[in-house]
Parts: sequence; structure tokens; C-alpha cells
Amino acid sequence: MKHLRTLLAVTVAMTFLLGLSVAMRPVELQPTETVHCKEAVLTASSGTVTSSSCDGELAARVLAVVDDSVSGVANILDISWSRRVDVVIPASESELVSLVGPAFADMAGIAIRDGAGQRVVLNRVRAAALTPLELRVLLRHEITHVATRDQTSDSAPLWLVEGFADWVAFHGLGVSLRQAAPLLTSNVSALPTDFSGPGRDLAYQQAYSIMAYLESRVGERGVVDFFLQHASRSAVDVSSVDVAGWREFLRSSIG
Repeated sequence: MKHLRTLLAVTVAMTFLLGLSVAMRPVELQPTETVHCKEAVLTASSGTVTSSSCDGELAARVLAVVDDSVSGVANILDISWSRRVDVVIPASESELVSLVGPAFADMAGIAIRDGAGQRVVLNRVRAAALTPLELRVLLRHEITHVATRDQTSDSAPLWLVEGFADWVAFHGLGVSLRQAAPLLTSNVSALPTDFSGPGRDLAYQQAYSIMAYLESRVGERGVVDFFLQHASRSAVDVSSVDVAGWREFLRSSIG
């Protein structure tokens, strides 16, 4: 999104799952000299992890949680999808940029769809710095994007797409709203829109809190139905969320 290995440090950095806060942390891992490394492919029941042989430790960590991450998403989303994920860990920054583009190269992970199909691409420097919990949430977030790609319009609002992916990623992990969204306040008057500027960390956390609010009203199944109903549309009416109710939920949840 280096950091203290305490629960507080983990939760303050929870926006890491989109690669935002992680990009601000000091980088300790040096780029791999790819000339001395070979491609390695590890296989799990629910997918593969392709990396440089020089990144074996990170690849092993990812492989260890791939099956659990896929099943965690599948248990929430009863939709038709492959229920597998192919994870790629590029061996160099230039390879990373070639896959995700320069605008996303500082993120810890991103789901892409290209000629090779749908994949989750990890930034080896950022991902290697994550705690086990952070890595698990990152993978579940990106796998949610993979699972819902065919149900999601390109013009669907980011508060819905990213907020839902966060909601799935954190679901059942015992992380409170305050822990997952430390920047959040109850001072909201409109749905978040600034997902690329200086307010992007807060926007992502607000988006997640919208899903948490909806769950308090309609339950888990209701949140999934809400997402599937609105994400497939070319435009989403902002009135689909009761902003006043969301604000009151935040006041009662985090003060």
C-alpha cells in the first residue's frame, strides 16, 4: 500500500489491497537481475502462480493462500465463473509496466484481462512487504474483480466496483470497519468520486463503508444482489444509496 508488525500497523495500512498506501512505504527489496533467473510456475488446485525463480519465497507465500482466497470469494459470489485464478509476479519493473501500464505500476496488485486471459498481476516489491493478512486481502480483492468481470460494465462507478471488492476481501476475516478504514469519518454528503487524486485512499475506504452500510440494511445476500443489479448497467443512479442513512450508519459505527 517498512511497517510495524502490530495489528494497528496492519489495519492503518488496509488500503494496501488496492496498492495505494503500499506505494508510499519505503522499498527494501531490490529489483531482480532477471538474466540469472528462470520462469517458474507453481500449481494449486484453484490456479497457478507464475514468477521468476528468484522470487520463489513470494511465489510460495502466494501459492499457500490461492485456494483459500478463491474459495473465500466463491463462497460469497454464487455466480458463474471459473473459480480459479492465475497470478503473475513480473520479475522486473519493465515487465510489470508492460502488463499493467505505468499508471498502475505502483500498486501492490491489479486484475487484468488481455490476450492471455484474466490474471492477477502482483508488484513483487510491494507484495513481498505485505503481512499474511494483507496478502490474503489483496488476493481476495483482485480475485473478486476476476470473478465479476463479465457482470461489470466498464462505466460502472468505482465506488461500487472497488467498494464491493473490498467488502468481499474483508468478509469473514474479523476486521472491523474502523480497522479496515482508518481515514473514515461520518462527515459524508455524497458518494465518493476521487479515486485517482489526493483523496483516493479516503474514497476507497468510503466505498467499502457503503457496502458495509448496505449489509447492515439488507444482509450479505442483499449486498451481492445490489452489486450484480447495478454493476452491469451503463450508468448507476446515485440515489441507489441513501446517503443520509449511510451517514447515520457511520456515526453509529465509528462516531
